[in-house]
Amino acid sequence: MGTDAQLNKGVLEGCVLRLVKDAFLFSSEIVAAMRACGFADFSEGTLYPMLLRLEKDGCFIVARKPSGNSPPKKYYKLSERGLEKLEIFEEQWNDLTRNIANVFAEKESDHAEQGQ
Repeated sequence: MGTDAQLNKGVLEGCVLRLVKDAFLFSSEIVAAMRACGFADFSEGTLYPMLLRLEKDGCFIVARKPSGNSPPKKYYKLSERGLEKLEIFEEQWNDLTRNIANVFAEKESDHAEQGQ
């Protein structure tokens, strides 16, 4: 079963930020890493608008490296602004997953009490 597109949007952005936290990555490397992590449908079509938006927001240090006869390739790594955005995402993610776990734990305990 697929995941809701709206739910995916923010999660995917946080994952991309995490992937480029420590090293410069080219777009195809980001796509491959996302797919290796289980996001099988993640594509350049999903990534490119996200990269453009995040770059405009100042989240990346961009390096251009020669690419044979083609124009130089852009490689992305987090800037200070990107690190701040990733930290906020991680805090929000941790809060959200804890709250969801609480809801499911509450529901399970409710069911156990009702069965007595």
